[in-house]
Amino acid sequence: METVFRNKWFYRLLIAYIFLLLIWNTYMVVTGNFLGLIAVVIELALLYLLFNKHRWTKMAIHFWAIIMMIGPGLSILGKLIKMATGDDLNFMVDSLVQNLLLFTFGFIIYYFNKKTVFLVEKSEY
Repeated sequence: METVFRNKWFYRLLIAYIFLLLIWNTYMVVTGNFLGLIAVVIELALLYLLFNKHRWTKMAIHFWAIIMMIGPGLSILGKLIKMATGDDLNFMVDSLVQNLLLFTFGFIIYYFNKKTVFLVEKSEY
């Protein structure tokens, strides 16, 4: 079994996005935030699966996209509750926009993974 990407643009953009996240998280680890090491390991594993078109690639992207939606989604919910209670908006707008972008990217990756990535039998030549 191997993973087939029917949309080559999604495949290329996904790899580029994971590389950007890998660069950012590596920078975070170098500057002393060792929590970024978890993200670096996950991103390296995803890149390995993507490049080898492993049979677990679709499932790994699926779970990764869900996690990318849950974290920012809960943060968005918390910020909206704080806004509703009349808290100061100046400090939250940048963080809210960042979380909305992360949630949107997670949703797009989830959608395209579900619609354009398939698991097929390996063809023996």
